Order: sequence, then structure tokens, then C-alpha cells
Amino acid sequence: MKIFSWRRARAIFSKEFKHIWRDPFTLIMALMLPLAIVLILGNSIEFNIKSINMAYVDADKTSASRKLVETFGSSNYFRPYDIDNPDAIYDDIVAGRARVGLVMPPGFEKDVMGDGASVQVLVDGTETSTMSSVANYLNTINQNAYFKIMDVPLNASAQNLQFKVRYLFNPELNSRWFAVPGLSAVIIALVAIMLTTLTICREWERGSMEMLLSTPATRLDIIVGKVAPYAILSFAGFILVFIIARVVFGVPFIGGYWQLILGTWLFILGYLAIGLLISVSTKKQEVAIQYAEIIGLLPTVILSGFVFPIEYMSRGYQYVSSLFPARFYMDITRDQFLKGSLFFDIWWLYAILAFQALVILLFCVFRFKRSLE
Repeated sequence: MKIFSWRRARAIFSKEFKHIWRDPFTLIMALMLPLAIVLILGNSIEFNIKSINMAYVDADKTSASRKLVETFGSSNYFRPYDIDNPDAIYDDIVAGRARVGLVMPPGFEKDVMGDGASVQVLVDGTETSTMSSVANYLNTINQNAYFKIMDVPLNASAQNLQFKVRYLFNPELNSRWFAVPGLSAVIIALVAIMLTTLTICREWERGSMEMLLSTPATRLDIIVGKVAPYAILSFAGFILVFIIARVVFGVPFIGGYWQLILGTWLFILGYLAIGLLISVSTKKQEVAIQYAEIIGLLPTVILSGFVFPIEYMSRGYQYVSSLFPARFYMDITRDQFLKGSLFFDIWWLYAILAFQALVILLFCVFRFKRSLE
């Protein structure tokens, strides 16, 4: 008997596809869940912090102090509001009404026109990810405020060295352009691993696996027939996410469609294989879901580079993240959306995804037993 037969695999594929079509929960998981996640998280994720509440005390009451406050307000990064007592700034920060406090002492205008003035800035340091951005904003506002107070053009500078920064691929530093392509990797992984995690377990718990094992179908026939329908559904979910990214969020795409499609298929196969491996190993749906969350979902979010850059992690965690296909697909999808590198520049990412998918699928074949033990 042949190790693999397209005819036997096609019969299993047809059976599984009919089961999916009759199961509303599976269709919702495959099609509606990606839409809901990308719309909710795509609108809520924002790495550029804006409209930070800032309490300020103006003890100078001069034109210079007013121009400093105006510079903060016109930047769109801060929302300044006036209070009378400097001690109240600390209370507002503790109460969460303000994240930043500004104290301008008496004689501020006289000092800034002379040798230089200093103001006190109090920053809530409990959220370091947010407040690190505030420090960058303050450097820019400091220079703009000085030019405004001295009534000189903003492009003027007393320094001999000037940096003219140009941001490539994302000139406006739009967070959604960065987050939504990465979010597609998380969504595809979520759908693929959850769908296939339950497929073999469901057969065992319903007793239909005994009938399937009594057929001439080999282990490879069963695995291919089981995986193929969920691969198609996962790719359909990717198409929906891609359309939303382009139409709703306006994310540009300057890469090659075939490169993104190739990387997506390799990534889908890798996570389908992980879900199938969990399903084959556990044989119980409740246990399989727990393993899927621990092994697949959490590393996909934390160790893929979606939130935390891989290069800033410790060496040990970088090695661990390399075990999951999401890390390499995250680079492919962001690259193709924003940068558009040629295949020969990033071919090794595709090679790693293909190798991971092949190894996990082969392990599933050897792990799957044609017995009722």
C-alpha cells in the first residue's frame, strides 16, 4: 500500500470540509474572529503617545512663560492645564489626573533672555514605556520653545551641527502601519492553531477515529486530509485581514504579493502543524486548548517581536523565540507592507519557515499512531 494517496487524502479532506461547513463555531473562528480582532486591536493599539495631561504652575506670568505653555499645547503630545499651587502637581500625578507636571519659577523670562533658565518637569515614572516617549518629546519641545521665546525662525540654530532626520518607510511614524501587519501574524497563528488543535481530539472523543483507522488511509493521508481544509480557512482569514489593513487602516503595501503569499502559506503550515501535534499528543480537547495557549499563543505574542523587539531581549530568549515561526513571519509581513525587500534579500526567512513547517509535520506523522492505545 502506498504511503500517501491523493485519492484517500481527498476523501478525508471532503469529509472534514463538510464537517466545517456544518459547524457554525468553526466558521466563526476562521472568518469572523480575525475581523473582530483586527478591527478592535487595530484601532486601540497606539505606540505614539499623545494628549498627555500636564499640570503646570506659571509663577512668572510673562510672555516667555506663556509661549512655553503654548509650545507644549500646540505639539499635540500634551494637554496643559493651569493650577495655582505647585504642591498640587504631585497630588494630581498621584491621583492620575496628570502624567507630567511643569513648574516655571519667578524670573523665568529674565533668566531665559540672559544666561539661561531652567524649569522643573515632574514625570510619572510608573509606566516606563509611556514616559520614555515623553523624554523624547521634551527634547524637541525644549528647542522649539527657545526659538519661539527668542522670536527667531524654527530652522535657525546657534549650533554648528544640525541633524536633519528623515524617517524611511514610515515618514509619519504611524503606529497602525507598524502594528496592523504584525497583528496579522498573531491573528493567523491564533486561528490556525486553535482550529487544528481540536480536530484529532474531536475524532477521538466522538469515537469516529475508530472508523477512520479501519480504512486503508495511512497516517500521512489522514494528516494531509485534516490539515488542508484548515489551511484554506486560515488563508481566507489572512485575505480578510489584508483587505482591512489596506482599506480601513490605510496601511501601504509596496512589496511583492507573491512574496507575502508564499510566506503566509509557510507560516500557516507551521502553525497548523503545531496545532495538529498538540491534538495528536493529547487526544482531549480541554487539555489541547490549554497546551495551545501555553505553547502557541503566548509565545506568538510575547516572543515574536510584535510588542517587544527581539534584538533587545536577552540572548537566551532570542534563541527560544527562534523556535516559533511567528518571529520570522513577523519580519516578512512588516517588510513587505512597508519596505518591499526583494526575495533574494530575505530568502533565509522563507527557508527557516519552510524547514520548521516540514520538521513539525514530519514529527506529527511519526507521532500519530494507527492504533486505539
